[in-house]
Amino acid sequence: MPEQTPEQERWAEVYERFDPLQPADNPGWRVERKYSPANAIVRELNRPMGGHKRFMILGGIGSGKSTELLAIAAQRSKQGPVVFIDLVNHFEKRVGDAAALDRIQPWEVVLLVGLGIYKAAQAHFGHSWERRETKSLEKAAKAFIDEEDSPTFDLAKLASTVAVLAGGAIGGVVAGPAGAFAGASLAAVGETGKSIQWRFPLGIPGRALRSDQDQRVQQLLGAVNGLIGTLQSEYETKLSVFIDGLDRIKDRARTKALFVESSLLGSLECDVVSTGPIALHWGSLRKHVRKFTTKTLANAPVIDRTTPESWEPGGPGIDLCIEVFRRRTADLDPGGALIPEPALRKLAYYSGGRIREFVRLIRELSGPAWDDSLSSATDAIVDQAIDSLRAETEAGLTRGHIGILRALIEEPGELPDDELVSEMLDVCLILPYPNESEWFFPHPLLLKVKLADAIAG
Repeated sequence: MPEQTPEQERWAEVYERFDPLQPADNPGWRVERKYSPANAIVRELNRPMGGHKRFMILGGIGSGKSTELLAIAAQRSKQGPVVFIDLVNHFEKRVGDAAALDRIQPWEVVLLVGLGIYKAAQAHFGHSWERRETKSLEKAAKAFIDEEDSPTFDLAKLASTVAVLAGGAIGGVVAGPAGAFAGASLAAVGETGKSIQWRFPLGIPGRALRSDQDQRVQQLLGAVNGLIGTLQSEYETKLSVFIDGLDRIKDRARTKALFVESSLLGSLECDVVSTGPIALHWGSLRKHVRKFTTKTLANAPVIDRTTPESWEPGGPGIDLCIEVFRRRTADLDPGGALIPEPALRKLAYYSGGRIREFVRLIRELSGPAWDDSLSSATDAIVDQAIDSLRAETEAGLTRGHIGILRALIEEPGELPDDELVSEMLDVCLILPYPNESEWFFPHPLLLKVKLADAIAG
């Protein structure tokens, strides 16, 4: 490999640190968001009154929900045991079928929660399950696979493959090294399970939906609650379960089946915090989510409503994005020369306040900056990264989309009454913002060309 210049070494490291597909699992990289519901959720979870608490964080893909969920779990682990189920990781790397997550049923999520608790209790918390404690889960799961002509069910082997993090302790005991570092007081559990093939069919196309009343579904729920009850009663503790990845559900009918027509996830007998799709925020769906209190994670407010077409001065969320960059590059760029602040402000604005897109823009420009061994990113390279993402965002827009976006520019306080709105929220053509009362606006990238006349007029 050719030797790199010092400038190239820095840009190569920037590229590695700004991975848009990975949440900020390094606590030093996390930036507190004043508009985030995270602190309020932590405070509520810490209160002893009110029974089991259940929260769902709604937000568009890339808004930072996974990072906030990790932060809440890390805080909660200081008070008691935490089990964190990573559905995206599980379906992508263990099941090998990322699209199946969009077809997942409530009982399948409950099964994964049960397997994750089984695994974390043994490998992280040091609990030894007795046969009678796990027999009911094994029996309940087998009831679903017998008709599918699947391989023999092996509870321990299947549980070892679930993508799960754990934190905290039960009875003051945490087992030895639990896995790779994954954020303050959270660790990946039993990474050796990666070598074992997942052998249980999940998210199968055409599989009939099972209602909460289905005898097998109720048997499974009872078995999982049995595991939860064992840990909570034996160690006199409160278990908290976190579920990340349900925000990836794109199908509206599936969204309703999971969160509106079923109360299965809200029937787990412990505290539960989950992510959910932003489409639930639209219309009446949010009010009908069963047994969960919904909280919206809006995008960083990078737009100033009085001058929405410009990043000068832009909204207060621009400073948050800049802090994200500073935290990740403090040791690489103590003088702040890699990307000048005016360019960072421009990048933050065109990210729409979506942290994942801001991170992606930084990664996009690091390649050309490496090519030319630059000591500082140029305006041309910054504009090239922005225009590349703009073209991608504009792709597939229809007259219907454009009409709705123009209506939002005229009246950002209210979402138009149109079925397309759900899809546009999901793919982040429309972004929610928290400064003042909640309001909505087209993604700033769309103001650059497609809506330039509307914003100017």
